[in-house]
Amino acid sequence: MTDFPHTITLDRDGAVGRLRFGSEHPANVFTLPMLRELAGHVDELEQPGELRVLVIEGRADTFSGGADLQSILDMDEAAYVEYVETEYRLFRAIETLPLPTVAVLRGSCVGNAAEIALACDFRVAAETCRIGWPEINVGFFAPSQRLARFVGIGQAKEILFGGRLLKAARAKELGLLTTVVAEDELDAATGKLVTELASRAPIAMRLTKAGIERSYGFPAENPGLEVRAAAQSYATEDLREGAAAILARRPPSFHGR
Repeated sequence: MTDFPHTITLDRDGAVGRLRFGSEHPANVFTLPMLRELAGHVDELEQPGELRVLVIEGRADTFSGGADLQSILDMDEAAYVEYVETEYRLFRAIETLPLPTVAVLRGSCVGNAAEIALACDFRVAAETCRIGWPEINVGFFAPSQRLARFVGIGQAKEILFGGRLLKAARAKELGLLTTVVAEDELDAATGKLVTELASRAPIAMRLTKAGIERSYGFPAENPGLEVRAAAQSYATEDLREGAAAILARRPPSFHGR
């Protein structure tokens, strides 16, 4: 199984937890072992104890470029389905944590990394950040339900069908990012938000977050439907062509097979 040397830590400092991940891959991509490890740390926080806020951040230069394409191509179908099931479990676990969560975004935030960011309650980004879901460029199924919940059906189609990364300013206009600041102001902006959130009554915060989830939550079958759609796209010739084209730096030629 493909993996890269990486470090994932969950540090607790009073009311604030920090979940940090970083690998030696240039794009800080997610492999299956990394997703499993991240999910395990998030599961620890189902009973948060003294924690009132969780901050999630990648490396100092980038949040994450998403999935590693070569690793995905090297998987058989069973391993790929496990990868997708694990990432969807992670998204949902973050989304339903009983405390507010803040994603700190630098550099790229792509594909499943963007889903992790959307699963958080707040997204504080550097103005140089780029966020997007370019799966369709390769022939992969693009996750749609979180994005559509944020931006509506029309904008979701434009973003997903276009497969382009959004600049931070545009993403903030669409409501995908909470705060956008200069790179050198990111830590201060995050600290200000975290301090404010940690000062709120934790029981009221938990109950209010659960109420919002009841209003906008997904039907229970939705994650399974998206996993099956991902597996269906993984089995196509178009996916192999798209991946080969990306790796060879040439335009793909899709044939609907």
